Amino acid sequence: MNKKYRYDEKSDSLYIFIKEGEEERFEEIVPGINIELDDNDEILGIEILRASRFSRELEKPLAT
Repeated sequence: MNKKYRYDEKSDSLYIFIKEGEEERFEEIVPGINIELDDNDEILGIEILRASRFSRELEKPLAT
């Protein structure tokens, strides 16, 4: 797997690839952040909905 993440501008979602496999189920760990799991409950990837809300936060300078 070459690409480690995929951002979809239309849906404003970011998917982070952890490992290859077939998704058995997913869990919402906090509102807007899901993890995809295989049949052994190993994490395949992380999906972040409304991802642009985090990019704005990352652009802010750190308080010193």
